[in-house]
Parts: sequence; C-alpha cells; structure tokens
Amino acid sequence: MKLQKKAQGATEYLIILAIVIIIALIVVGAMGGIPGIGTGARSRASSSFWQTADIAIPAYAVTASNDDMVLDVRNNLRNSISSLTVTVDSDSATCSQTSLSAGQVANCTITDVTSCAAGDAFSFAVSITYTDDETSAAYTYTGEGHNLDGKCAT
Repeated sequence: MKLQKKAQGATEYLIILAIVIIIALIVVGAMGGIPGIGTGARSRASSSFWQTADIAIPAYAVTASNDDMVLDVRNNLRNSISSLTVTVDSDSATCSQTSLSAGQVANCTITDVTSCAAGDAFSFAVSITYTDDETSAAYTYTGEGHNLDGKCAT
C-alpha cells in the first residue's frame, strides 16, 4: 500500500511538471523567443504601439519588389508641428508634408530601405524629429525603444 502512494505522488509530480513546461513553451513562443514563432504577435504589438504614439505611424509597408518602405505619419498631438523628418534605420524618408496640424497625416517614402523577399520579417528603429509650433521646442521621438516590425509585402 505504501509503494502505491509513492508511485501516485511521483506520477502527479510528473504531470504537473509537464503542464508547467507546456505553458512555458507557449509563453516563450508568443513572446517571440523562438524564431519564426511569435513574429505575428510582435508585428501586431508594434502596430498597436505606433498607432497611438504622439507622432503615430498608423500604416506602413515594405515592398519586396523594389525594397521601398511606404508609411503614413499622423500628428496625434493637440498642437501643430513643423520641420518633420522621419528616419528609419538611418535612412531618411521623403514626406509629402513637413508641417502637420493636429490629426493630419503625411505620406512618406524611403527607397531601398532593406532587401527582403515577400513574407520575410523586418524590424526597424525609427526616429522622428519635429518642432512644436506652439512652443517652438524641437523634439526627437524614438518610440521608447519600440521598433517598427512587420513582414515584407509582394
């Protein structure tokens, strides 16, 4: 009888250990710790962050056919901004406008930002500099360490 209780305890321990390992693998995969797994989650998190930033990037894409990046930049501040410059991994963007009122969007393009095939993942550091028209103060916004993540389009 005593031997059966020891076997039951060992079996319960192994089952609990297996459940903990499975949960840990799911969490690591969702956080992007395993290459190829979790890149979708990282891309969605990046998109969510950049849509709500002070100087937002609500839409962006890298085209595999010509390696160009197209992105929209929106002013989420209450004041107008000017002298807008956008840099993605040390490549400067050409924007349709450099002055934006509150809520206004500018279209920007960067040529030859990367070399990628359709479906390849990318991650770029972003730096946005602008001047607040109300205070004439100059700011640089780097996304608090959040990169612009996504997949190359066709």
